[in-house]
Amino acid sequence: MTYTQRMAAYAADAERLAREDRTPKLARAVELLREADFIIIGGAAGLSAAGGMDYQSPQVLREAFPGLARMGYRTLWEALWDPKRTLYQKQGMTAAEALWARYDFPVIQAYRDLLALVEGKNYFVLSSNIDDQFYKAGFDPQRVFCPQNSIADFQCSVPCCRALWDGEAIYRSLVAHMDPDTYACREEDLPRCPRCGAPAVRNMRGRACFIPDKVMATRAAFEAFWARAEHGRTVFLELGVGFNSPGLIRHPFQRMTQFWPGAHLIRVNRDYPSVPEKLGERGLALGGDLGENLGRMAQMAR
Repeated sequence: MTYTQRMAAYAADAERLAREDRTPKLARAVELLREADFIIIGGAAGLSAAGGMDYQSPQVLREAFPGLARMGYRTLWEALWDPKRTLYQKQGMTAAEALWARYDFPVIQAYRDLLALVEGKNYFVLSSNIDDQFYKAGFDPQRVFCPQNSIADFQCSVPCCRALWDGEAIYRSLVAHMDPDTYACREEDLPRCPRCGAPAVRNMRGRACFIPDKVMATRAAFEAFWARAEHGRTVFLELGVGFNSPGLIRHPFQRMTQFWPGAHLIRVNRDYPSVPEKLGERGLALGGDLGENLGRMAQMAR
């Protein structure tokens, strides 16, 4: 089967699962979470998109970034990956996006409902998200592992040191003086390392200069939790994980559910809810609106 055929099959299955009465599956999901010894939560972009932080939505772009819409972009994702942007436009757009996603966006209800489902239970979060919604919603920071990066921090591009600097003031300065029509920032507002004067960059994985100290702080605790979970009744609760980086959450969750005899996978996903048939009853696929599903589960669990 080709990639196009696989994606078409996912879309057809997503449409079918969105139409079904999900009540029995939701009740089963709540039961599994209640009985679990270990809950490993995998949260990705679809979880935040369920609360309006949708990078693929033309409506979100028009409402939150009208200037980008006037420039002809259809989605925020398209704007942020436009190879024709100048350096100053890239910095301005990135700053505007960071302020929206990390600092100014309110706590998403889906995260509150998720916390209500697992609070007081033995859980750990693995997330590819950069919006810090897990922290803002009140999850225990010592039980959250976000290995990709945090857009909240800047570092030296050399790097001359291992220091990190809070990015909010940098972003607000960039946006305050950028051109509202082109999103181009001023050269003098580009951040620099206060120690050596080299350009400062976001603390993001993928750069040769990446400083992993902060984002990897909970790695050991997560790996120890994962090792213990192999031997118990473990629920992998996967939320909004697609195929941008399936190797971090989606594929490992499937694989461990297959190999660990006490494991179950609950996949909650608007676009890609299918679970492998080989998982049998240990794989639960929940389509439709992710936020609605979590809200109903939180109500059932009360």
